[in-house]
Amino acid sequence: MKHLICILCLSFTPMLFAQTFHLSSELNEISGIDFLNDSTIVAINDGGNEPLLFLLNLEGKVQSVVKVENAKNQDWEDITVDEEYVYIGDIGNNVNKRRDLVIYKVKIEDILLKKTVQAEKITFNYTEQTEFPPAKNGRFFDAEALAIDNDTLYLFTKNRARPTDGNCLVYKIPTTPGDYSLTKSAEIFIGKGGFWSDALTAADIVDGEFFLMTYNRVIIKKLVNGEFVGDENINFKTFSQKESLVVKSKMEIYVADEKQRMLGGPRMYHIEVNDLREKD
Repeated sequence: MKHLICILCLSFTPMLFAQTFHLSSELNEISGIDFLNDSTIVAINDGGNEPLLFLLNLEGKVQSVVKVENAKNQDWEDITVDEEYVYIGDIGNNVNKRRDLVIYKVKIEDILLKKTVQAEKITFNYTEQTEFPPAKNGRFFDAEALAIDNDTLYLFTKNRARPTDGNCLVYKIPTTPGDYSLTKSAEIFIGKGGFWSDALTAADIVDGEFFLMTYNRVIIKKLVNGEFVGDENINFKTFSQKESLVVKSKMEIYVADEKQRMLGGPRMYHIEVNDLREKD
């Protein structure tokens, strides 16, 4: 998302911004981060930029840049990692008219050793979408949040319907390259506050818990019998265009925000979370 209205957000929160790192201008539109190993973070930029992977140290300093040769950055929105591969979500769909949604799959070993890499492709469509674009009250098919659990990718949509019902749609995608027609597997009520508080911009899964981020908080859910349950929230102390999240543990997360003229950035935050948490 490239345009943001500046608003002031004050929050009493069980979160500490333990460290803030200013990122290179190369990452002005940082839209996804994840760990490649204990000392290396991989980052991507939003759509319209080159198809590049930025390897950062834990203080956000660029160590190297890798190009994905057979990929295009139409709208890269999130990145997730398993033991062998990086998955890059070209899943942004602001006006809900794209027919070329794809997740690029790249070997971690290649990323660490080479300056250019090749990607396999996981292409998909939503079976519920029959118009491109749908009417404004049916625009549920944008996405900025992607995470992995075992051999399943989870995609969480950003609700752009007007009026909004506050729900996010959840889709499951195999990690095997191919072309898939996806059917909604679940819904999660995030809230009716709109983009400024209730639009998902990133996700991660750790120890069976789903961490879902908006500009102002991280929502923690569990998947039980096909339904997402739990009302645990971790509120941010400051408001900015937070687009990237990776969870090291439930008590330690990294977040990055894009550059905005009024809100600053780009920055990466290493956040230590207190034992106290807000529960609705």
